[in-house]
Amino acid sequence: MELKRIKDQIYYIPNVVNIGCIVNGTDAILVDTGLEDGVGKKIVNLLEKEGLTLRAVINTHSHADHFGGNAYIKEKTGAMIYAPAIEEAAIKYPYFEPMYLFSGANPVKELQNKFLMGKPSPVDYVIGREEQTLDVLGISLKILPLPGHSMNQIGIEIDDVLFCGDVFVAEEVLRKHKIPFNMDIQKHRETLHWLKGTTYEWYIPSHSGPIQDARGIAEINLQVLEEIDQCIEALLVEQQSSEELVQNVCDAYEIQCTNLGQYYLFHTTIMAHLGALSDQKKIRSQVENNRVYWMLS
Repeated sequence: MELKRIKDQIYYIPNVVNIGCIVNGTDAILVDTGLEDGVGKKIVNLLEKEGLTLRAVINTHSHADHFGGNAYIKEKTGAMIYAPAIEEAAIKYPYFEPMYLFSGANPVKELQNKFLMGKPSPVDYVIGREEQTLDVLGISLKILPLPGHSMNQIGIEIDDVLFCGDVFVAEEVLRKHKIPFNMDIQKHRETLHWLKGTTYEWYIPSHSGPIQDARGIAEINLQVLEEIDQCIEALLVEQQSSEELVQNVCDAYEIQCTNLGQYYLFHTTIMAHLGALSDQKKIRSQVENNRVYWMLS
């Protein structure tokens, strides 16, 4: 684990989930904390080695791989933890993530794992939906709404650098996973269109290296959303149940689910696409014989 400089006081720590780091003298602010205690421990040790004192953590959103190191870091450093409204609930009560994946019911034990249910973390400051700036350790940070991937994901902007969480998926990751997880397809589209119009000097995403032009990758992500919609519409030449659609969309993308966690992530994403297509009046649903069926409008 190493601290890589982007410019001036702005760094990031390359990891499975990249960790942002903003430095003010000998004080440090983190953007996200990774998956678990082990990542948190490595971060704390790295910063101590660099002569930095961790004072604050800002979580972009509430998926386990972005806040799982919070609890360890809070215990060891006392750093103040900031999180967006709504997202903060799942950070404090991680049970919410596997619960919503499991249709709001008590999730089976297989879904209650570190990948879907991070360690509970306190949140000292809730970033309101209307807040556009945040003063942390005397540094003014711009808060940017980036919803769609999660309920109220945010980005952090400082000195023409945008820490942008999971606002887009790198092309190599798209090739591997094929159907990226998103909760609200329309909001995610709007966020990606906004991203295409931005001209930051650097973009620091969570799952690939820094880039200096986001227009191309934003367009690729938009195309992927459109292709998934087209796949669903093509399948609905004949009505299908929700479960049939999940199976057939996965089959069309040559995805073979091997565990419940993987299945429910795809299930939730496909349901998000169905919801968006329904809102656009392209498809409709009806209940027959105790099953939900989808069909073209």
